[in-house]
Amino acid sequence: MVCGSTLALAEQGTSADELLNDANQVLQQLDGNHYAALWQDAAPFVKASLPQERFASQLQQARQSVGAVTRRGWASVTRIQYSGAKGIPDGLYANVDFATTLTSGRTMFEMLSFRLGDDGQWHLTGYVPRQTQDRGATQNQIATP
Repeated sequence: MVCGSTLALAEQGTSADELLNDANQVLQQLDGNHYAALWQDAAPFVKASLPQERFASQLQQARQSVGAVTRRGWASVTRIQYSGAKGIPDGLYANVDFATTLTSGRTMFEMLSFRLGDDGQWHLTGYVPRQTQDRGATQNQIATP
């Protein structure tokens, strides 16, 4: 008799590694000015509320405020379940916060926000660079790129 082990498959969207990988890909796209590609893969409610040109312009302006990056390291990953919140579709959301070192030596923080789609993939909902890490996720940060 052969004994086999049962592998429990992780529920889609629960892997922090998957989320960090997606966040790193988004940062690479931001660094490479690939805003149209980011809009194509954004959460459907974001695409419905922001035309591609406005989405791209907002991301470009936010990314340019950061400047040249020497390195990034993730600082935190937070998942948030929204149900019945005003202005935010129900669902599982996540924020990935990065501590970013600039070529000037200064450190700042970049937060990427995502919503888990019906397809089991994380979709960008927002990008917020900031000077300090003490600013937590708000509904506005999640809903507005």
